[in-house]
Amino acid sequence: MFIVAAKFIHTLWIPLTALALTWALSFTPLYQQLDVFFLDKQTRLAAQQHFFQDALVIDIDDTSLRTMQPYFGSWPYKRDTFALLLDYLGEMGARAVAFDILFADQREHDGRLREAIARNPNVVLATAMRRETEGEEQALTDLRGLTWDVPSELPSFSWSGIQLPLTSFTQPVPDYAGIGVVSVQADRDGILRRFPLFHRIDGQVIPSLPLATHFSGTPHPSVHFTPGNGMQVGPFNWPTDKEGAVHLFYPSNTNSVLTMPFARIAMAMLGSPGQELSPAMIRGKTVFIGSTALFADRVHTPVGEISGLYVLAITHQSLAQNLVLTPSRWYWTTGLLFIALVPALLLVRQPRRPALAGAIISLGAAFIVYLIHLSLLYWLKQESSLLLPLLTLLFANMLEIIHSLRLMNKEHKAKIHVLTNIDTLTLLPNRFALHAQITHAIEGAHMNKSSLAVLLIDLDGFNTINDTLGAETGDQMLLDVTARLKSSVRTNDIIARLGDDEFSIVINGVKADSAVLCAQKVLNALAQPYNLAGQELHITSNIGISLFPDDGSDVTLLLKNAGAALYNAKTQGCNSYCQFTPDLNRDAMNRLLLENQLHQALVRDELVLFYQPQINVQSGRMIGVEALVRWNHPEHGLLFPDVFIPMAESSGLILPLGEWVLRTACRQMQVWHAAGLTHINRVAINLSARQFEQLTLPALVASVLKETELDAAHLELEITESAAMKNPQRSIEILNMLRNMGITLSLDDFGTGHSSLTYLKLFPITTLKIDKSFVRDIETDHHAAEICASTIDLAHKLGLNVVAEGVENAEQLLFLRNIKCGDAQGYYFSRPISSADLANFKLAV
Repeated sequence: MFIVAAKFIHTLWIPLTALALTWALSFTPLYQQLDVFFLDKQTRLAAQQHFFQDALVIDIDDTSLRTMQPYFGSWPYKRDTFALLLDYLGEMGARAVAFDILFADQREHDGRLREAIARNPNVVLATAMRRETEGEEQALTDLRGLTWDVPSELPSFSWSGIQLPLTSFTQPVPDYAGIGVVSVQADRDGILRRFPLFHRIDGQVIPSLPLATHFSGTPHPSVHFTPGNGMQVGPFNWPTDKEGAVHLFYPSNTNSVLTMPFARIAMAMLGSPGQELSPAMIRGKTVFIGSTALFADRVHTPVGEISGLYVLAITHQSLAQNLVLTPSRWYWTTGLLFIALVPALLLVRQPRRPALAGAIISLGAAFIVYLIHLSLLYWLKQESSLLLPLLTLLFANMLEIIHSLRLMNKEHKAKIHVLTNIDTLTLLPNRFALHAQITHAIEGAHMNKSSLAVLLIDLDGFNTINDTLGAETGDQMLLDVTARLKSSVRTNDIIARLGDDEFSIVINGVKADSAVLCAQKVLNALAQPYNLAGQELHITSNIGISLFPDDGSDVTLLLKNAGAALYNAKTQGCNSYCQFTPDLNRDAMNRLLLENQLHQALVRDELVLFYQPQINVQSGRMIGVEALVRWNHPEHGLLFPDVFIPMAESSGLILPLGEWVLRTACRQMQVWHAAGLTHINRVAINLSARQFEQLTLPALVASVLKETELDAAHLELEITESAAMKNPQRSIEILNMLRNMGITLSLDDFGTGHSSLTYLKLFPITTLKIDKSFVRDIETDHHAAEICASTIDLAHKLGLNVVAEGVENAEQLLFLRNIKCGDAQGYYFSRPISSADLANFKLAV
């Protein structure tokens, strides 16, 4: 339960933070501008067409002013013109007449207008409100009977100044005209979205002109206000905001109100022939009279710019038909916010989800929010904030992305830690981590005044198994090795994998004798059979040991000395261990020095070739030679291959060295043949495993043959079984390319590797070389003799020649002759000799 609660709290911070950010941003001017901008866009989209039939606008436009100038003179008209119009409208049956014209100053014929108002008491005159009195005070006593009796808490727009029509037009009440405020206050961006129902000045309340027109000629209605619900005025109930204003839902069409130019009704009013109007056009309608000429007010609305006269008429009809917007309510906002937060709340169930899934869920939530918002506007005429939930959704998405990036960063750091510190196969610490762990172990041993041992373990034969049986079998063997190592040491000891077949063990709190016992235990464990790939496999290993503090006080020195001990253990044979001594360090330095000198040996022409004759067993004649490299060291004298070839292979020098041997041997064959030594039919050259792995080997051989002008038939290349079996398929391709050149191919040290008879058949070789380990005991060991005889018999059946290596006495030669061995070489015939000595070589047997 606690875990679930913790998980809930851990993911709940995203929606809560998104809400807090949106709430804080909602107080900024930019947010408020964007909010109304989005609302305007959606209001225009949801706006519907309306054709109001109960209102008529008489528009004193520029055309009418020009047309009627001969009749009424220039604007502003005399008051008798309006008196005439008012009587005409009364005769035509107008329900009410509202003037959007301020009759605040005395003019000619005011009396006639007063008389017309008395005859038509359903008249409402415009009143203007001001923020400042502008030095002009008008007696508020002129408002007697014109203000409405409303609750004191009724919200309204407050003003400090007022401009009333002449009292002669409004007093006494109710026999004359009512008044209505035409002043409005646009929002900060200059857009008129709200229309106040009431206006307050010095505690007295006056209705707006559209509202007053509804009750013209009747007693003032009762007014009630319910916060959060709206305002009830007589039989009407309108949703209002906290300032008592209704939110206008403007029609989408510009011709929503019936309009008649003043010139048209004036001509009918004057009785012009053919200009009569049907009473039905005016009967029962509320008539709004005002000017839309160039000097008239223009109002910016969400649906465009509209004349103030039309705004009054539209507002009147919108109030009559309750076509106003309900201001935003908290419960709708909460609902939309909840939908917007659904993607973030789903993180409680799924803390980590794909980015695409998160984007799809968020887009779906945004679409639902938008659809509900638009539906509320269209069907319920309900305002709601679109920006608030969408911004909350955006913030939640951003926080989710940040959260995901943090999780990804944390996971990447964990992966990097694993990659840099853990071997991915065995899950053991790698070389990098081992350094840190040994350092920590050294610090502990130093504090406890104890010792520790570092064991370096190298597996022999693993690479052959891995290459022959595949990486899957090799991986399983490494896992088995890891399990055996863990079972051989204590749980608080450290086991690490340093490379493909290299491991290390750090044993805390042991002396030399205990470290040796542990090494023996490990060797015995690793030497046990491995049942893999349906076979029983065997590997051997070697261990080098160094001790703290005797053999080093830091990581680098301990590992270096353990490596020196391991190298020495390898020279002692399989399944050997060696504890470090200072002499081993000196030997290692000598090897390093020798390796550095080997780099210069080729440049200084210190390498030489010796040649060992190959003899036909049946005829006793020399038929070829094997080229063997020697190093004529300036200090140590003539060094044999077993001293420097391993160095050359580990350092990469084997490739230029092998190329030098190939070129020198081919050139020497040409020299011998030029000297008439044509009985030397071929020269055999050993190819190292590194050379054979080079894809450019066939091209190199072809280039050397071309350079030395040696016939390919006089060149024989020797490869070992293990080199050929590393990648049998590629070996077949390379050998075929070489064989197609005319070169003879020999499989060296046959019987010591892991070759398959199937591949032996597929390899395009011409010769098998029997290893000297089999030849050495053929006259005394029955099994060795049988192996040689079987090998020769197999080779003959496959059409292959056979060369026996290591022939050292006449008995061995006789045995080989009896079993029909083809060729032989060894000390019995001759040791490897120089090219000059070979020219004078005479067989002495």
